[in-house]
Amino acid sequence: MKLKTVRARQGVLWVRAGFTVFFRQPLAFSALFALFGLGVFVLLQLPLIGPVVALSLMPVATVAFLLATREVLAGRIAGPKLMLLPLRSPLHRGRLLQLGAAYAAAAVAIVLLAHLLDGGRFAAAVEAIAANETTTEAALQDPLLPWSVLLRLGLMALLSLAFWHAPALVCWGRMPVGQALFASTIACWRSRGAFMVYGLTWFGLTMLFVTLLQVVAALLGLEQVVGMAALPITLLVSTIFYASLYFSFVDSFEFDSSEETPAA
Repeated sequence: MKLKTVRARQGVLWVRAGFTVFFRQPLAFSALFALFGLGVFVLLQLPLIGPVVALSLMPVATVAFLLATREVLAGRIAGPKLMLLPLRSPLHRGRLLQLGAAYAAAAVAIVLLAHLLDGGRFAAAVEAIAANETTTEAALQDPLLPWSVLLRLGLMALLSLAFWHAPALVCWGRMPVGQALFASTIACWRSRGAFMVYGLTWFGLTMLFVTLLQVVAALLGLEQVVGMAALPITLLVSTIFYASLYFSFVDSFEFDSSEETPAA
């Protein structure tokens, strides 16, 4: 397997390809994401351990969506069974679970580090909003709150570099966990322009959808439905995002003829 450098403009094409493949089988992708979301919801009901387990299963979900996109491109149905398919192989299962444990540990460490660095400002604001307290406005006006948000986004972005391609690399590239994390980091960094464009495109599209929703609701005098409609739009965008991950992977690596290729 060889690394490839991707041009920045390819980031937009990844997003477009995600929309194209999603609308080939929208029900199949939606069912897969609904199954994933249901599993996460159930796990989040478990105190303390639930969120950690949910995080540790993210690599499995990533591979499931990669497989779904591959199946659709090959003209086959992407059934919900794909969510468990990555766990059928003992080797893949072991490495994906190791990868998931590392991801969960790193994510928890980031939360704790960010909480320590910002003095708990972000957590206080979230708690005030959730409780609908009278202190919510004051918490949101904290001049250091934007810094707290950017700190978390920056740390999670760095974490994503290592784990972006790693699930696919341990399955299709047959790499050990450490090597997969290293290769993913190098691949993302070499094509950082494409990934920046990719992220900005998704951000722009999300803002566009939200703005259009608000405009239409205002014209129809249905401002109260904005919150209700935001949830399905968020789920739709998230599903298409996962459908697009496959294209960022196959554009970043070149497989030798002797290796298992995701295109087959």
